[in-house]
Amino acid sequence: MHQGRSPVAAAAAVLTVGLLAGCSTPGQAHTDAPPAFTSMDEAYAAVDDVLGCEAEPAGDPIVPADGGALTSEQKLCSENVQIDLYPDEDSLRKAFEIWTGSNQGEVHLARGSNWMVVDVTAVATGEPTTWDIEGLAEDLHGEYAVAGG
Repeated sequence: MHQGRSPVAAAAAVLTVGLLAGCSTPGQAHTDAPPAFTSMDEAYAAVDDVLGCEAEPAGDPIVPADGGALTSEQKLCSENVQIDLYPDEDSLRKAFEIWTGSNQGEVHLARGSNWMVVDVTAVATGEPTTWDIEGLAEDLHGEYAVAGG
């Protein structure tokens, strides 16, 4: 009988392989592109699952103070946190450039292929945000950035 590896080591190796295999869907190639949503309802549900959006947030859609035009469908998660859904990646890229070029103050951003979550709490209230936008980006496999400042 061969005494090479213990059953515990073998089980750990199988578990590691299983965990690594669980990181990708069978038949789907790994891609670095952030995910896209097919509708605002889908985007809102995903963000709400992570952040716990307010039931009926008060306020108007959030736009950069610099007056840049955004070509997105918008829905508030809270008074100072908004979900934007864009028709294409180019529109999202342009909006991201507007936000990152804005000098209005610290804005936390999470974005995917056609969506962005914008948190202007620090700008609106003068207080640091309590929303975990970085954690949202991680949970939704998006990208996180802080604009302004």
